[in-house]
Amino acid sequence: MNVFSLGEVLVDMLGKQQSTPDGQANKVFQPFAGGAPANVAVAVAKLGGTSSLVSKVGEDSFGTFLLKTLQHYKVDTQYVGTSKGKTALAFVDLDEYGERTFDFYVENAAQKDIQVADTQAVALDSKSIVHMCSGSFSTPQLADSAQALIDNARNNTALLCMDINYRPGFWQNLEGVSQQIADAASHMDIIKASREELIELYGENNTQAVIEQWLKDGVSLVLVTNGGDPVAYYTAQFDGTFAVPGTQVVDTTGAGDSFIGGILYQVGISIDNAAAFKDWVGNFENVTRTLDFATRCGAITVSRFGAFDALPYSEDVPAVVAAAG
Repeated sequence: MNVFSLGEVLVDMLGKQQSTPDGQANKVFQPFAGGAPANVAVAVAKLGGTSSLVSKVGEDSFGTFLLKTLQHYKVDTQYVGTSKGKTALAFVDLDEYGERTFDFYVENAAQKDIQVADTQAVALDSKSIVHMCSGSFSTPQLADSAQALIDNARNNTALLCMDINYRPGFWQNLEGVSQQIADAASHMDIIKASREELIELYGENNTQAVIEQWLKDGVSLVLVTNGGDPVAYYTAQFDGTFAVPGTQVVDTTGAGDSFIGGILYQVGISIDNAAAFKDWVGNFENVTRTLDFATRCGAITVSRFGAFDALPYSEDVPAVVAAAG
């Protein structure tokens, strides 16, 4: 199956501490290609799958850099347009544990110029998986475009996936954002979220109710990551947790994207069409084998710097690929 990922591709300016010749501490920012939806497209392609990005970049040097980098990793860029807006930047600071803080420069960003016509033009069929993040609903225009892609997917019996990936800096107005995200997610077949963002959006006492409502609405698989703690998984038939492999963490950028990219890659090579997903996800071994692969992808990614560069190739996880193949 082919993965189509909707949303931003941007430049992560990753801050690193360096010492000057006279021994003074100095922070240097190095550019890396990134953006959560783009990371997922690259993750799938590096693992050996087929992926496309649906996005826009600016007519600037950063936009050219991103397009060339996507193409280098064999992501189909036929649905990446250009805009008069500037390519977005994200300045990323890392603490001693590799955890990130972001400063987004997205005012008049090219990624905000995705139009309904752009998403209606995406050629989907029953062998397609459509992936998006909540940022694709962060402005009225983007929300309309995302909804058009959801309609396109449903009309062509494609599979739908959302990573909540909540970034307040993307949103014009935070009023009602929790419900808006919950409503959008309820249309999906697969939802991935972090425990931290579910608590931020819905409160610690309400997260289980939100997950249960998604399952009642017809979502087939909900995955909740929690840093280095076990991943929680929920289906209509069963639920549980899956341990995350231990690793040396240097940079958590792209970890969740690597994880969901691993999930979508495994789904894509395991079934022939979207209609087969409900039966596939009802099998406990299918889910746990896929989580084994995806958590290893995430563990590899956090042990490296950057986003695209840190995502694993299939040969980085040979034992799991052989088991799934």
